[in-house]
Amino acid sequence: MTEPIRRPVFLMLAAALAALVFWIDSIAEYESSVAILYLAVLVLVSAVGSGKEVTRAAQGCVALTVLAWVVVHLHDPKAASILRCLFACIAIGVTAALLVSRKRLEATQQDLEHSRAEVDLFANSVPYVLWRSNPRGEIEYLNASWTAVTGLDRLTVLEGQRYNDVVHHDDIPILNETVSAAVANRTVTNLKVRIRQANGSYRWMQIYDNPAYSPLTDQVERFGGLSDVHDEVVAKQELQVVRDELETSRTELVNFTDSVPQILWRADHNGKIDFFNRRYTEITGRDVQATIARQDYADDIHPEDRKKFSRVWKEAISDRSEVRTTYRLRHVTGEYRWMSLVGRPVQFGESSEEIRYYGGVSDIDDEVTSHQKVKELNETLEQRVAERTSELMLTEQRYAGLFDVSNITFAEMDFSKAETILDAIKDSGVTDLRSYMAAHPNELARTLGAIRTTRVNDALARLMGYENVADLVANPPAQNAEDGTEVLLRQLEMYYHGVNHIDGRTVLVGKAGRRIPVYFTVTRLSDGLHLSSHLDLSEQERIEQMRQAAQAEMARANRIATVGAFSASIAHELNQPITSMVFDARTGTRMIARENPDIDGIDRILQRMEKNAQRISGIVQRTRENLVGRRRAVGTIDLHRLALETRDLIDHDLKRAHVELKVVCATAVPAIMGDQVELQQVFVNLVNNAIDAMRGQQGVRRVTIELVAKDGAVEVRVSDTGPGIPEEYIQKLFEPFFTTKATGIGMGLEICRSAVAAMGGQLTVANLPAGGACFAFDLPFAVSQTS
Repeated sequence: MTEPIRRPVFLMLAAALAALVFWIDSIAEYESSVAILYLAVLVLVSAVGSGKEVTRAAQGCVALTVLAWVVVHLHDPKAASILRCLFACIAIGVTAALLVSRKRLEATQQDLEHSRAEVDLFANSVPYVLWRSNPRGEIEYLNASWTAVTGLDRLTVLEGQRYNDVVHHDDIPILNETVSAAVANRTVTNLKVRIRQANGSYRWMQIYDNPAYSPLTDQVERFGGLSDVHDEVVAKQELQVVRDELETSRTELVNFTDSVPQILWRADHNGKIDFFNRRYTEITGRDVQATIARQDYADDIHPEDRKKFSRVWKEAISDRSEVRTTYRLRHVTGEYRWMSLVGRPVQFGESSEEIRYYGGVSDIDDEVTSHQKVKELNETLEQRVAERTSELMLTEQRYAGLFDVSNITFAEMDFSKAETILDAIKDSGVTDLRSYMAAHPNELARTLGAIRTTRVNDALARLMGYENVADLVANPPAQNAEDGTEVLLRQLEMYYHGVNHIDGRTVLVGKAGRRIPVYFTVTRLSDGLHLSSHLDLSEQERIEQMRQAAQAEMARANRIATVGAFSASIAHELNQPITSMVFDARTGTRMIARENPDIDGIDRILQRMEKNAQRISGIVQRTRENLVGRRRAVGTIDLHRLALETRDLIDHDLKRAHVELKVVCATAVPAIMGDQVELQQVFVNLVNNAIDAMRGQQGVRRVTIELVAKDGAVEVRVSDTGPGIPEEYIQKLFEPFFTTKATGIGMGLEICRSAVAAMGGQLTVANLPAGGACFAFDLPFAVSQTS
């Protein structure tokens, strides 16, 4: 029966039943209470009615019960009838209250079911995985998003507690550790792990699990969720990669800027310097950050150059243009050197109008000094040329007749037709005649063809081997000198640029190919005539050749004289092995005099004496070869073995000076090509110098010979723990006859440097940061030398 029909029917039945009970109760006197049947009326009403309707029905039934008692028993009220009526009313009220409570309970249950359905619908509609776990951390509820995300049935997963199966195996340890700690300490779980998706791929997801007290279970349960943060994690990872790349680029940029041998700088749009590379400190000796903070870098500029520097700098910053200037900068040594500063404005960003200046400062002191010297020489030469030209011009008319009879060579050429061609070229707008002629060789040939030799004197003809002047005049002008075209081009430029005089050196080509070196001067006269004179340099060149030969002989004599100069040094070199041999001989004599001679010890002494004798022979042979200028034969050398042999050779000197000699060779080094005697003598000289430097020194006395193979060569470093070399002596240390020893002659290091250079290396020296000096040189591998 449907609800629209059922309700009216039940209400009609309830009304009929109430009327029937009232009728019976009001017309008949019964000892039992008939009104108790009103309870059935209430049941019928409660089946289809609300709580209010049940209450009204109960009120009606009570009223009918009381009315029926009044009708039947009012004339003769008895206690029994009154009690029966009262009992019926109480039963009706209690039944109505129970039925109303039941109605309310049903409504509450319906609301609860509705709320539960809404909660379940909400939980399953959220695009995130939600769960609830018990106090032990075991998940008891998963929403439907679990299946949508992982593709696994949530009920099956909950039944087997297999929810960790979708977690990436690399993330299981940190997940278990984090969840266990959170459950034990009742703290929040906040972790990113990789979860296998329904398609089999893994995506980063955020686990957030929060403990909360449940009044239903009176326990602390945990409620959490799983959200997709894959894009965020990947973006962060990519960002970290970019950051690492940027840091690497920044490190490389810092290393690059600090490795550049120039000062690099950066300034903002106002001209405020905010960066100097490390080279600034190396050159000026000033702290970069302190200089930037005070902006007092101009204090190191020469006082005479500061005003110009400031003006150029301000103009460039104001115009946002390139800044370029030269000035003298005070270096850490206190001297001023010429520097060139160049800086360019660069837009800071594509969408920004802000600019920054980037630039560098280079040392051009040698260039400026050379230019100044050249300028001075040019000024002197120009002055002399001007004086001579003036003299020639003054005497030209007075002594014109001397042209033909003079022993000075003269030639006169007519450039008038060539000048007409040059005028046309100049009118066309050409400013660089040389470049134009290089680009138009036909035009150059036409112009040179217009030049004619008008006359020459007999002196020039004789100089060039011609019997008469006519034969010389008949030759084209360009064929009379090895660089005849170049000389004529210079004469064309004289007219083109309005110059009246040129000079230079050339080689005239005479009869039968005769070559005569000359110094020539050309003077531009009127009417397109050029008068040239020539000074024969043949004798001077012969004298120069003789001078060079004499100089070579003198160099040989100087070498012989130098032998005398460094004879004391050679005596010192011989003294050490001879002393060692004497010492070994005495030791051997004592050992032989014993009752039981130590044969092995005597054998070692004899071997050491043999090596010292060979070393003495090598030193003598090397000295002889230096005297006769003959190059010695070279061979492959095992540097490690040679260093160890050197240590054995000078063992007595080391012990007497209480010095330890270490040979460091981490890995085997390839052989090198060179003179073994010379190289061993280099080792001996450097070690002996170190011993002398540490003589009388307190503390550790150690000399280290370190061998390292790198980039096709073996680097040799001889360092000590001595006091180091004064800075003012480092630049002079390799100069001949410079010495810091009272008994030295200053040739030892010069000889060492020459020996190393002959083997393809360069000997350098520097003080170590921890103290002591270090001599170093590189010797190329034997393979690279022979290839």
